[in-house]
Amino acid sequence: RATIGSHPARHRALKVLEGLKVFHFPIAFPEVFLRKRSGFDVILGNPPWQEATIEDHAFWARHFPGLRGLPQNQLEVERQRLRKARPDLQAQLDAELMEVAKFRKALTSGAFPGMGTGDPDLYKAFMWRFWRLVPSDGGRIGVVLPRSAFAAKGSETFRKAMFAEAASVDLTMALNNRKWIFDEVHPQYTIGFVAIARGERIGKSIGLRGPFASLKAFLAGHDADPALFDGDEVLSWNDTASLPLLPTEQSLHIFAQLRKSPRLDFDDGVSWRARPDAELHATAQKPLMDFHENPPDTYWPVFKGESFDLWNPDRGSSHYYAWANPDVVTDWLYGKRLRASRGGAHSEFPDSYRRDRATQAFYAPRIAFRDITRATDTRTLRTALVPPHVVLANTAPHVLWPRGDECDQAFLLGVLRSRPLDWFARRFVEIHAKFYIVNSFPIPRPARTNPLWVRTVALAGRLAAPDERFADWAAKVGVEHGPLPPDVKQDMIDELDAVVARLYGLDEAQLTHIFETFHEGWDYAERLDAVLKHFRKIGP
Repeated sequence: RATIGSHPARHRALKVLEGLKVFHFPIAFPEVFLRKRSGFDVILGNPPWQEATIEDHAFWARHFPGLRGLPQNQLEVERQRLRKARPDLQAQLDAELMEVAKFRKALTSGAFPGMGTGDPDLYKAFMWRFWRLVPSDGGRIGVVLPRSAFAAKGSETFRKAMFAEAASVDLTMALNNRKWIFDEVHPQYTIGFVAIARGERIGKSIGLRGPFASLKAFLAGHDADPALFDGDEVLSWNDTASLPLLPTEQSLHIFAQLRKSPRLDFDDGVSWRARPDAELHATAQKPLMDFHENPPDTYWPVFKGESFDLWNPDRGSSHYYAWANPDVVTDWLYGKRLRASRGGAHSEFPDSYRRDRATQAFYAPRIAFRDITRATDTRTLRTALVPPHVVLANTAPHVLWPRGDECDQAFLLGVLRSRPLDWFARRFVEIHAKFYIVNSFPIPRPARTNPLWVRTVALAGRLAAPDERFADWAAKVGVEHGPLPPDVKQDMIDELDAVVARLYGLDEAQLTHIFETFHEGWDYAERLDAVLKHFRKIGP
C-alpha cells in the first residue's frame, strides 16, 4: 500500500482527475466483484447525456437569451461587445472551458473505445462501463439511451462488441413528441429503451420495435413481437453497425429492397465516383469571413445549410451565414486542396487537376446538402444544386467528383432528392447527415442508356436550373434553364419520385408504404396519388 501511495503514476492520476468526481465500482462493492461470478447480475439506469464541450455562442446565449434570435452578423458583433463589457462572464467562460477540457481528457484517455470520434459524451462512457460491470455469461443491462447510441460513429465500436457478444439485444425506440417521455429533452429526439443480455449469440437476436410517438402508441405496441435480425445481417448494412429506425415490420422488406443498390461511395474504378466534402469550418475559418450587413459588391456569399432548400438553390441573403473576399478565400481553399491528406476526397484527383486553380469546385454549380437535419423533420435530406461563386460553411457539405460529368451529377441529385431515398435516410439520421451515413446511401447504377436513367437526368437537371446562373451546367446536361410554373414543377417532382422508385425495383405497395410511414401525421394522399399515376404509366 505504501508503494502504491508514493508511486509517481498515482500522483499523475490524481492530478489529471483533480476536480472531477470519480467512482470505482470494484472498490465500492468488493463483495460483488470478488465472488466467483464477478460483476452485477443486472444493471438498470438512465445515464447522463452530456457532451464534454462548451460552445462559445451557447454560453453567451445562456446569459443573454435574446442573442439566439439575432442574424449571424449581428450576433458576432454583439458577442464581441459582451466580451469587453462583461469581463466577469468572460472569466467564467474561460474557467468552464478549462474544466471541460480536463473532463474531456479523462473521457478520451479512459477505457472507452470510440470516445475520440466526435464530441465525447458521457452516455458513451456509461455504455462501456455497464457492459464491463456485468458478467459475460448472462449479465443483463436495461438502460435508456439517445438514438445516437445506435447510429453515431462514436458508438460504432460498442455496437460491434455488443452484436458479437450479446445473447440478445431488445431495442424499443420512442419519439419524445410533445415531451411525453422527458420534459427536458427536445420533442423531436428519439430515445431508445434497450435490454441487453450478455452471452452467446444464436440466430436472430437483435429485436427492434417502434418508434412510438405517444404513450398510447407505446402501450399498444411495446409488447408486440419485434422485427428480428442477426448480427451479421446488421453489420452488412453499413460500416458502423448502425441500426435503422424502422416504422413497422413491413418496412424491413422495403429497407432490404432499397439496400440492394450499391452504396454512394461505391468505387469500381470506371463509373462515376462521388465524395462528400466540407469547405470552410464556421469556427476555425471565421477570420476568412465577413459578417457585416453591407459587404463589398465583389464579395461572395458563404452558404450555410439554411441557405438552400428543396429545389431552391438560394434562399436569399437573409439566409446566408456570412460573406467572403474571393481573392482571400479562394487562395485558402486552393492551399487546402493541395494539402489534401491521403484518403481524403481531394486526394483522388490527379495532381495536375488539383494544381489547376480553374478546376476549383466553387466556379461551377455543385450538389450541397444540409448537415443539420432530423429524421422527424418534414424532409430529412435537403439537397440542392447551389450556384457558382459561393463558398460553403461546414453545415453545408458538398459533393466532389473524382469521376463523372454533369449528367451524372443530375442523376445523383435526382435520386438524393427523391422520397424513396429520403425515407431510407430517415432510418439512420438523428440530428446530422454525417458523411459516414451519406456514403452508405444506396444509389442505383443503371446504364446511361437505361430509359429510367435518361428520365431522371432530364427531370432533375431541369428542376435544378431555375435561373441564368445554371445556364452552362444545364446546357451540358441537355436541358433548359429558368423558372418553372408551380404546377409543372410539382408534376415533375412527382414523376421523379415515381421514376426513382422504379429504379429501386419497388412495387406499388412498397411505394405506398413509404408515403404512409414517411412523416408522423402528414397528409400524403394527394402527393401519393400523383406519384402513383406516373408510377403506373412507367410500368414495371
